Amino acid sequence: MARAVGAEVYRHLADHGPASLAELHAALAADRVDLDLAVRHLLELRLVRQAPDGHLRADTPARAGMEALAPAVRDLVRHHRELQEMHSTLAALLPVYESSTLGRVAGKQVERLTDLASVRRTITELAARSTTEVLASQPGGARSEEVLSESLHRTESLLNRGVRMRTLYQHTAQYDQNTVEYVRKVTALGAEVRTVSDAFVRVIVFDRATALIELRDEPLGAALVQDPSVIDFAVASFERAWVAADEFPAVQQRQRVRETSNNIKSSIVRMLVQGYEEKLIAKRLGMSVRTCQRHISEIMRRIGARNRLHAGYLLRDELAGLSFPPPDDDLPAGPATTAAPGADHEEATAEAGNAAAADEVKGAAPPGTVPRPAGRSRTAG
Repeated sequence: MARAVGAEVYRHLADHGPASLAELHAALAADRVDLDLAVRHLLELRLVRQAPDGHLRADTPARAGMEALAPAVRDLVRHHRELQEMHSTLAALLPVYESSTLGRVAGKQVERLTDLASVRRTITELAARSTTEVLASQPGGARSEEVLSESLHRTESLLNRGVRMRTLYQHTAQYDQNTVEYVRKVTALGAEVRTVSDAFVRVIVFDRATALIELRDEPLGAALVQDPSVIDFAVASFERAWVAADEFPAVQQRQRVRETSNNIKSSIVRMLVQGYEEKLIAKRLGMSVRTCQRHISEIMRRIGARNRLHAGYLLRDELAGLSFPPPDDDLPAGPATTAAPGADHEEATAEAGNAAAADEVKGAAPPGTVPRPAGRSRTAG
């Protein structure tokens, strides 16, 4: 009905020229309400124009169509231009991706990265793509200031996006001032950091889908792994170590220093019994050879051993029951001395551990061990 009235109004204006609304009501037999609605609709379609004096006149459908469709046409042109620009950008970036590390390993299970620049670039790319969780095992004790600085921005970006971040260090890392400051910053943002005594493989797992594992023959390189079975093994190994690890201390307490020192000594004892050399023990525990020698000297003094061979013999049958208990007059808890900026973290480990365990060295020997003069050997029994 409204369309028919609109056609009648448009025909009248086209045939008779401009007319007021009152004149249209008088000339046409249509219902007043329907005629008003028809006029309003014709004005919206720009088929009818209204002069300042209120008179209505018909306009050409071609002109009205151009004006009505012009905004839609402009939007279509703009979208088409944006699609062309996007296609050009993607086409330009395709060779870049294909030549990148991630492009080369697409569809591969393992890719060797033999230089540090490639490893860092890959870590940055994988971190930017991570959405759920990153697991990192960082053996070797304290990390250099350069590495920590390079890692901080990337870690902050992950945490700010809501990605869970868990990191394992060795105990010796907690006595390095730069590492302590780094951990303080990232844990404040939600990262979780723990420490263990013994050695573990350096690995970073992204979203439990991709991992970087250190290369045995390339200290600065890594294997980029996407094999699901290998990823599952790496995650399971991390989780086992994580459960047994200690939380990275925000503030060092003397009791905690003592416990950490004793954990380190226990690890040294196990490796001494297995015949490990000092250099290998130091490397596995993330400490310097000099600090390792200090711990070994304290252990030998504790059990009354004359030399390394004698110590291995004395410890062999007592490893399961070996402990370093605190003295009866335990020291009150309080802040421990931490390494000053720039100080060697191994020195801090040795000094803090030896200070906390000073009374233990003078105390009784472990169960089943009887200290004796250096000139006498112990018989089993």
